[in-house]
Amino acid sequence: MNEDKELIELVLKGDAQAAELLFKRYEPRLLRASLSFLGGPSPESGDMVQDTFLVALSFLKQQGLGEPLYPWLRQICVRLCYARRRGQGPILICLDDDLERYMRKMDIERVRSEVPEVQKRQKLGLLREMIKPLDTDNRQIIQLRNVNGMTYTQVSRILDISKESVTVRLARARRQIRASGAESPGGSKKRSLSEEFGPAKGKP
Repeated sequence: MNEDKELIELVLKGDAQAAELLFKRYEPRLLRASLSFLGGPSPESGDMVQDTFLVALSFLKQQGLGEPLYPWLRQICVRLCYARRRGQGPILICLDDDLERYMRKMDIERVRSEVPEVQKRQKLGLLREMIKPLDTDNRQIIQLRNVNGMTYTQVSRILDISKESVTVRLARARRQIRASGAESPGGSKKRSLSEEFGPAKGKP
């Protein structure tokens, strides 16, 4: 627990190496959870684990240094796997909050179609517009993973970096997306990613 606390403090200060160490510490256990939930080995099992860390980095500050980390990480992982089994595209799930925020900022009507493929096409179109103002490196990592739909392994090979570094760079890109504009008034009634994956209030 103390080792986690020290690593988390470093991660919150922007230490990418500490983030990679934290990922590697919990990756084997989360991979077993992902494999179990998805019903066996598949390329998506590992990606669900990396997406777990991507979501966790957004809410790590809220989690609290004294709270056990693994149960929270496992909860995120299982929810992502469950969303995948419901047929939602895993590559876009992690960006739902950012897309909702972008639509409010640009006064764009929410994606209303119930057809998964139509939803995916509409969201990808919005995503392409949303990442245009990003720095080159941030735009590239989102383009490869979220627009082109590459796995973490494929992205890591193209960029010649580790999968953990891919996650760290994706988190950095998301921070730029969120810093690019303030929240617009109003908001969506849809359950947000922060409500879905943020630290639980009270008992789970």
